Amino acid sequence: MSAPSQLALPCIKRVAVNNAVAMPGPWTIVAIVTATQMIVAMSNVILPTIAPKLAEVLGVSPVLIGYQVSLTFGAATLATIFGGNAVLRYGAARTTQIAMLCCAAGMMLFAFPNIPAIALGSVAIGAAAGMVNPAAAHLLVSHTPGARRNLMFSIKQTGVPVGGVVMSLTAPAIAVTFGYQWSLLAVGVFALIVLALIQPHRKAWDADRGAAGKEKRATFGGVPLVVRTPGLRWISLVAMIFSGIQRCVMSFTVIYLVAEKNLGLIEAGVLFSVVQVGGSVARICWGWLADRLRSSIAVLAIIGVVAAASILAMLHVDMSNKLLIYIIFFVLGATSLGWNGVFHAEGARLSPPGLVSMVAAGTTFFVFGGVLLGPALFAMVYGVLQSYSQTFQLMMIPSLIALVLLEAARRATPREKA
Repeated sequence: MSAPSQLALPCIKRVAVNNAVAMPGPWTIVAIVTATQMIVAMSNVILPTIAPKLAEVLGVSPVLIGYQVSLTFGAATLATIFGGNAVLRYGAARTTQIAMLCCAAGMMLFAFPNIPAIALGSVAIGAAAGMVNPAAAHLLVSHTPGARRNLMFSIKQTGVPVGGVVMSLTAPAIAVTFGYQWSLLAVGVFALIVLALIQPHRKAWDADRGAAGKEKRATFGGVPLVVRTPGLRWISLVAMIFSGIQRCVMSFTVIYLVAEKNLGLIEAGVLFSVVQVGGSVARICWGWLADRLRSSIAVLAIIGVVAAASILAMLHVDMSNKLLIYIIFFVLGATSLGWNGVFHAEGARLSPPGLVSMVAAGTTFFVFGGVLLGPALFAMVYGVLQSYSQTFQLMMIPSLIALVLLEAARRATPREKA
């Protein structure tokens, strides 16, 4: 592993923190950044989870949810350009609070049953998604041990599938029983609570804001830095593919189960929650394994192969074999949703000193680019094939491309040191 001193975000001049303000410990930081990831994930996944019910209310086809997802992450992609700059200028805590406020506003707009309000809400949620990762990377790299980097980042990323599990188990039932607006209200309140919990730590967390110089004036944020660094460039392209596959799994699995497997919405939601549980558990395991093997790229390759196999298994499994179904959907989540923490930790490892938040913003730009393109391409292909299963099968092509890019990344990056 790289020495912690190489990874810690060094300030050109460390700003003294008021003695009355205690810097929270690493596990406090991990807990709060994990909660923010959970809220953003809940905000992102709630509409795809209740897509059949929402489509019924709006009088549109459920497949159009793919365009809503793309709008959200189109906004997120643009927001990442400014996310790293925002952390350097305003501080990680304030940037995170702004993201939580955007989530609450997005939930309020989603509650209005009309397409323009949902579109505006999608932009607000996308803005939040573009800000949380650079802020979290800044905090984790500055205040957690380098030897546990993959594990810490993976724990942080468990907030994403945990948020998905909560929505998968609760949102469909609430939508059917009471109306979908009530689940939106709960997420909005949760976001405001976390915003308030951050406030006591804001002064300590933001003590180094503005300490970096010219980086905060970078017009395109960390994107050019990622593009001109071979190792970062290749793993970012892999992440673009993985994120596109992940978002397609998250956006269309419930619709596929209802439309082609003839499951009820609640039963499909339960299976989708198994996917999310797999992602939650596996992220920590993948992070531990990457630290043990000292090779994030090897772990990402394993994840890619098994994810492709599990998608094929999902399409061809006998739905009467309940145990096998749950195993397949668990593995599907463990792989297609489990790669993020290892990827973000590798990006932090390859970051130049002092530019972790900028690199996190730049790599997240590619992640959100995949999320932006993936569901829209899926919807377009489905429009031609009129088959969810056949469209899922075509995802094997980008999976093979990702393996080639991982080999290029392996050749371009130094091996992790003990």
